[in-house]
Amino acid sequence: MKSILLIIPYFGKWPLWFEAYLKSIEKNPTINWLCPTDCEIPDNHPDNIKFLRTTLPELNKKVNPIVEAEVPLNPRKFCDLKPAYGEIFSKEVAEYDFWGICDMDIIWGDIRKFMTEDILNSFDMISSRKEAISGHFNLFRNTAQINSLYKKLPNYKQLFEVPEFKWTDEVVLTAYLKNSDVFRNLNIKVKWDSILCNQERGKDSHQEYHLDRWLWDNGKMINTKTDEEVMYLHFINWKRTMKFSEIKYKDSQQQFYISYQGMHYQSNTQLKHLLNEIKNFFQGYYVRLKKNELKKKKNTYLKGLKNKL
Repeated sequence: MKSILLIIPYFGKWPLWFEAYLKSIEKNPTINWLCPTDCEIPDNHPDNIKFLRTTLPELNKKVNPIVEAEVPLNPRKFCDLKPAYGEIFSKEVAEYDFWGICDMDIIWGDIRKFMTEDILNSFDMISSRKEAISGHFNLFRNTAQINSLYKKLPNYKQLFEVPEFKWTDEVVLTAYLKNSDVFRNLNIKVKWDSILCNQERGKDSHQEYHLDRWLWDNGKMINTKTDEEVMYLHFINWKRTMKFSEIKYKDSQQQFYISYQGMHYQSNTQLKHLLNEIKNFFQGYYVRLKKNELKKKKNTYLKGLKNKL
């Protein structure tokens, strides 16, 4: 079985769903996680996650000579560094066939069901997004050629050396893989033919403010509306709306629901579902997106009109 190490630096304070995150890691015993962090290490956690105690300044001091750039490291800047994790954490990844990048706003399903041995034997880079590198789950074969690939990105040092997030992990790397003649000659096989996490309206990760839409069932992630199983739930736009989690790592229950406002063991009533649908009709996620889009268009139009006067 091909070995996999997923790397997830996290600094500051653990998110409120962290124990549910750990519970979902435990159900993937043949996958390992590495978490460099300055957070308090939990007394109870799965054996397949290793916490690397460090600080941002300490890690920054380690990173700069490896990537040959002066990186102003901050928690958001890690996303730009993701393609360099194979070199930054070379000691930790040494014994693994694949290393990978991921996020914390995730509840994991059955990873091995989707990352089969046939896929791992056939491809060198595997994304959970379609026709794009995924910052929330992407595997890289652990070779010197792939681990140093980020250094071939145009102006990678300039991207690394500004404090702002520059989308190096997804946008920049994706563009390089699609457009670079140099990359085409490397004979690196990429798999990005389907979305492996939650999707809605043809787009991964973003979703309406649903109640009870997702069920974590003993290590599997199930869409309660379609019964579809996905590799993981990436609740990127629910981070701001999620207010609670009942889930504790040592709890005996092996099922829980994920809704836009929290994680819980009991499903919501039909009345709550009805009231939530009414709310979404007027103030749902996509309604808000549309309003913001119209507001931007209006502001752009008024700005252009003002410049003409």
